Amino acid sequence: MTAEFYLFDVEMGQAAALKLPNGSWCMFDIGKSSSFSPVNWIVNRNRLHSQTASLLTGITDSQFRFFKSTISHYHGDHLGDALTLFRVGTDYFRSVDHDLLYLNDCYTTCSDESKAIVTTVVNHIGGTFGPSSALPDYSGALISELSLPVDIARNIGGSANSRVNNASIVTRIDVYGNSILLCGDVEKEAWKAIINDSGDYGKAWRPFLANIDILIAPHHGHKSGYSIDLLNLASPSVVLASVPSKDTNVDSRYSSPPVKGILIDKVSYSLISTRKHGHIKVSIENPDVIGRGSRSWSFGDDAIN
Repeated sequence: MTAEFYLFDVEMGQAAALKLPNGSWCMFDIGKSSSFSPVNWIVNRNRLHSQTASLLTGITDSQFRFFKSTISHYHGDHLGDALTLFRVGTDYFRSVDHDLLYLNDCYTTCSDESKAIVTTVVNHIGGTFGPSSALPDYSGALISELSLPVDIARNIGGSANSRVNNASIVTRIDVYGNSILLCGDVEKEAWKAIINDSGDYGKAWRPFLANIDILIAPHHGHKSGYSIDLLNLASPSVVLASVPSKDTNVDSRYSSPPVKGILIDKVSYSLISTRKHGHIKVSIENPDVIGRGSRSWSFGDDAIN
């Protein structure tokens, strides 16, 4: 059995997905581009597989739904495919537990188009951060999430944009001995406050952020999200960044220690960006015995074909 993790090239914003070993799908942010919808791609891929299976078995699968979806924060570049996601449906859902001050910061920092998307999302979900009523079965994977409450994120300070970013939900995926950390748009001041906290926040967050194989760079790899505290704690093997094609602001420090670096087809990588490589797919094999499952990588069109 294989798990598949995707970081999609959506030009602006971010969209990632995990195909669980049992074939169910999870989404983590739902950005899209003018030419590519990750949600539609997953739905269409599942439809083709279901049609093939029904021809072989004579059994028709029920309509596709996502098993779990997370929206890290309410900025339009992470929400572009929201209407499509809501039409398809999702069994489990996580989003920011917002208040009026948080929403005001969102609207202050959004375009008119993004404001409309934020309003639609808020009206649809009503704010639902917190434990699910039932523990999802992730088919051998473990998905855990932490987020600073919006009032704590505000107390850290910064601009309205930073206050929204710093309330991002951070997701950790552990599957077959491999760990993936999706950092939302959390910025360096929040990382410092979280990691150096001597109270309950620090006690909860430090082990959650430690010992990471694949780290999705916070805030699209920009300088505003780079935290040496985070990198030292996570000590990732490789960093992935969702970056627009014309964005020149990826922090070069992600290509240096404490990022360890990996070899893919005898080529060394520390930082892999969608700007340079397009779509990114990581397949993780079940080792069948206690140990770490091996990883294989695909980029660009190869990742989605």
